[in-house]
Amino acid sequence: MKRPLRKLRWFAIAAWAPLVLFAAAPVVRAQDDRDAKPQAEATPTLPSRADDPIVQALLASNPTTPAELVKAAGTLLELGAPDEAHALVKQLAAEKLDDPALAALAAQFGTTPFLQFALIAELQPEGRQIADAVLAVADRQARDPARLAKLIGQLKDPNPALRRGVIVRLRSGRDSAIQALVAVLADEGRADEHAAVRQALAGFGADAVGPLLALVRSAKPALAVQAIQTLEDLGQADLAIRLLGPAWRETSDPQIRSAAREALATLFGRVPDSIEAVTLLARFARSYYDDRRKLHADMEGQTVVWNWDAEKAALASERVSARLAALDLARDLAEAAAELAPRNRGVRLLYLGALAEAAAYRTGVGAALAAGPDTAQEILADQDLRDIEALLTESLASEHTAAATVAVQVLGQSGKAELLYRRSPQPSALIEVVRHPDRRLRMAALAAVFALKPSKPYPGSSFVVEALGYFAGSFGAAKALAADARPLEVELQAGALAATGYETEVATTDREALAQAVASPDMELALIDFNLASPVSGQLLERLRRDNRTARLPIGIVASSEDLDEAARLARRVPLTAVVIRTQDPGALKFQIDQLFEKLGRSAISEEERRQQASQAIAWLSEMTAAPGGLYNLRRTEAPLADALWDPQFGPQAARILATLGTPRSQKALVDLASFAAQPLELREAASAAFAASVADYGPLLTTGEISLQYDRYNQSETQDQATQKVLASILDVVEARAVADQAD
Repeated sequence: MKRPLRKLRWFAIAAWAPLVLFAAAPVVRAQDDRDAKPQAEATPTLPSRADDPIVQALLASNPTTPAELVKAAGTLLELGAPDEAHALVKQLAAEKLDDPALAALAAQFGTTPFLQFALIAELQPEGRQIADAVLAVADRQARDPARLAKLIGQLKDPNPALRRGVIVRLRSGRDSAIQALVAVLADEGRADEHAAVRQALAGFGADAVGPLLALVRSAKPALAVQAIQTLEDLGQADLAIRLLGPAWRETSDPQIRSAAREALATLFGRVPDSIEAVTLLARFARSYYDDRRKLHADMEGQTVVWNWDAEKAALASERVSARLAALDLARDLAEAAAELAPRNRGVRLLYLGALAEAAAYRTGVGAALAAGPDTAQEILADQDLRDIEALLTESLASEHTAAATVAVQVLGQSGKAELLYRRSPQPSALIEVVRHPDRRLRMAALAAVFALKPSKPYPGSSFVVEALGYFAGSFGAAKALAADARPLEVELQAGALAATGYETEVATTDREALAQAVASPDMELALIDFNLASPVSGQLLERLRRDNRTARLPIGIVASSEDLDEAARLARRVPLTAVVIRTQDPGALKFQIDQLFEKLGRSAISEEERRQQASQAIAWLSEMTAAPGGLYNLRRTEAPLADALWDPQFGPQAARILATLGTPRSQKALVDLASFAAQPLELREAASAAFAASVADYGPLLTTGEISLQYDRYNQSETQDQATQKVLASILDVVEARAVADQAD
């Protein structure tokens, strides 16, 4: 027996109506988003019922008024005739009804049929147009201050049934109604209405929690007490944690403290003592801080937070990311715990971490030290530096890189170079961060080291040089690694990768794969054959994860059908790793790479930011050349600087640094660039001048063969421009002049 087609019924969405009225515009926008994506799943198409006698009779009744059209269209949808209903909806849209007419429809039919119009594919686009218009008018009416004032006045009516109906109607006004009710609570002259208003606020349920807690935090004691009493009336036990601070803080007003304890006795069953309060506050703060406990968020990851504006004596709301709201909550709970237990260092560090991370999320980590009272720098300025160092260590251990970044920045701006020597002979906490897997955190640590301006050697200075060399090697363009022990397979894989837009490196051994992966800061992805990645081949994946340069590099384990199960088990054991089915088709490979990034996240940053980091690293290396002797050994940066030499943006500064190294390779890199006619003349002249400076300090370090090659280059430049000939001649002039000087000595 064939199953009958399921039809969308009015009663099926009737239960949604209050919720969707609260978010009417997002519902319609979400439908628009689905329509904008051709690949999105479409609403099932219902068959035409044009031959149905009931449908024909309904259409023959010739509905013409807006109300008749709405009613008839709804009935047709009930009969499973969306195409015929669409004709009536189009007719209704063509009427271009004014606000009073739209309001009349909302009053007569409610929101349910219009939500149905918006959700059924066959009624579009007119269905959404009508729904948008009706719901917008209904929302404006629900928020109308005069309407809300009239309803609030009716809360004094002695009839309980009428008051319940008023509360239901007030709820359609959402935040506007809550603000209007709170304004009455704040008016001491309307004290006779306060009990009824609290009952109305309690009727909003979870929607009233945020506004009420804002009053508890910031409002005057009398209003805060009313908010606490309303929270008590809500009867939600999970609210008890929010009242522990007001109940036990010595700074709390006695009225607030008393009301909070009474509410705790109701919600929690008893009033926890101060020690238990600290434990509960810290536990919940940690769960929000570590993102194990989350706040409700909309489809865009946003939530509404409330605050009390003391100047305006009114509530204010804003939409922020749910993560930021959770961090703000973690900060508030941890602050309360820290006030109750000022000698508990663990609680204090938790508070500082939540404080720093919330500030960083609000202003942006990169701007966390901008001027202003709400920035992390100002917030943490008065803290003991040992606490900031401890915060840094704790944040790294708990993987809170935003808080760690703020701690690093604050340490850098302290101006106290002794921070670099506190753990001698071991590197300081700040220097350890220079090797962290997070690139932005590493750059922040490097900036802090240079801000401290050390004047003598410190433990771990080689880590700083190594990190700068790594960043200096960036050319910005995204790179990927293809690794397979079979030369033909790795070339095919590399070709497919290149077709997806990556500059590709190849490796046929685990040693080569590791070397290639760590060599470039532009590496965004590694595709490694299962046989090379499996543990029996030398623990390649584990070695990549242990190196800070590749710890967060997304890795695809390339497997054929016979290896898929084992590859999947391996991927589950190694972080940021997923299986990629072997293919040489660029389109299929790109699809899998996109899926891999969606699952694992991208460790890479933009090409522009990578180049900014490279530019800053080279600038710092240049600054190092003027540091006191013995402070830094820059020769380990020779290779990346030799590569950077060929970049027109970085080349002149890289040439000046290479001139100070006094190595054969650095001099050869300079003369090779100066002799390459395809490079800009300004860059070649900079390389020639740097070579001259290097020879002046260290003498010519070129081999006889390399010097002979320079003569050949000069002799073969007869047909080249005079500027090129001059550069080539200057190199030989430097070599010959030094040779004459050496003979004279």
